Amino acid sequence: MVASFQPLMIITSSKLLTCTPRIDIIDQGAIVINQGSIHAVGQLRDLKRRYSDREVIHLQNAVLMPGLVNAHTHLELPALLGTIRSKTFSDWVLNLVRAKKKLTDGNYSSAARKNIITLVQTGTTTVGEICTHGISPAMLAQSGLRAVVFYEKIDMGPGDSRRSARILSSPRINTALVHYGVSPHSPYTVSEAVLRVMRKEAQKKAIPLTMHIAESIDEMRLLHRRKSGLEKLYQFARWDLDRAPTGSSSFEYLDKIGFLCPGLLAVHAVQVRDKDIVLIKKRKVSIVHCPRSNKETGVGRMPLKMFLDAGIAVGLGTDSLASSPSLNMWDEMRYAYRIHRRDGITPKNIILLGTSGGARALGMDEKVGSLAPGMKADVIAVALPSKNTGDLYSDLIRETKSCIMTIVNGRILYQENALRLV
Repeated sequence: MVASFQPLMIITSSKLLTCTPRIDIIDQGAIVINQGSIHAVGQLRDLKRRYSDREVIHLQNAVLMPGLVNAHTHLELPALLGTIRSKTFSDWVLNLVRAKKKLTDGNYSSAARKNIITLVQTGTTTVGEICTHGISPAMLAQSGLRAVVFYEKIDMGPGDSRRSARILSSPRINTALVHYGVSPHSPYTVSEAVLRVMRKEAQKKAIPLTMHIAESIDEMRLLHRRKSGLEKLYQFARWDLDRAPTGSSSFEYLDKIGFLCPGLLAVHAVQVRDKDIVLIKKRKVSIVHCPRSNKETGVGRMPLKMFLDAGIAVGLGTDSLASSPSLNMWDEMRYAYRIHRRDGITPKNIILLGTSGGARALGMDEKVGSLAPGMKADVIAVALPSKNTGDLYSDLIRETKSCIMTIVNGRILYQENALRLV
């Protein structure tokens, strides 16, 4: 039965994966949770001596680890990929816009609820959500998940300062677990004038920002004023093509207008040059890698190792069911390892991207993403892999599909076949 924790409780498992630099794997490990936070981490025999009067939850043949961080998704979108898949990115975008015209609030509500259940069952405890239709925030608040909800903005207008600022000041859900940010969709769907206003207002109010940046070659061609295919989107939306961005790269353009800033979360970042890597690091921009979405939309492979070698914060995101086959972060991690292992990326690198890396990208690494005293008790338990190769990270990526238990802020949200959104 799903329940809240007592004020202090010990959970133990065969292996404990901390995702911290000091001690990463503890055999017969245990974690002490107190009032929603991690009170202690160590071997069970040591913790039992310190907390001899406390109940212990024994999870046999299991691995305890930090909850996964899905740093970028769109929970309101239903499974559209099969019907809108296209040969070019620009056609995929246009197909998505057309498909959404046929959807209702009921469709978005149903999708959001199903997608949140998927997150909980597969071990995501923190999510970077792009909200377009105003439906997902209340559901996330009800679910017990931790989230940053970025309200999406698409506006190719001239940039009326009062109108553009309203999206940053209108009432938003803001709870202990769910905070809000703003997402100007992309450099080619929000005008320079609007972006300048949004950056100024967001900085004044300390509101986090995210944006799809440098996603496709079509975006680059538009920047270079070459035929890109995105002209069809402008024509469909009746936008003035003269307001499209110009520059040698998306990151260069955004920096020129003062939009690149510390904490900005750049999603995709596939089409980048060495100069962009230097600029991203200098401006302290974070990155979300969505490898399966990149594959399905045909935009290419993000140079993950270049970002990691530069010390840039990188997390993983599933993106939406309009561009990805699932919202399961284990599927995302498996695919990410498969396409990047020849570059020297290890299974440990990938699991860190899905935990502490995502937390760092969202600016939440002092709260979540690792198991250490003082961190929030966002913890998952997964089955101990049946095959032991001596590399637990590799074994987990190969075998794991779902969770035994999902805990957020010290509350059990899911426990094998007993799901309840609390």
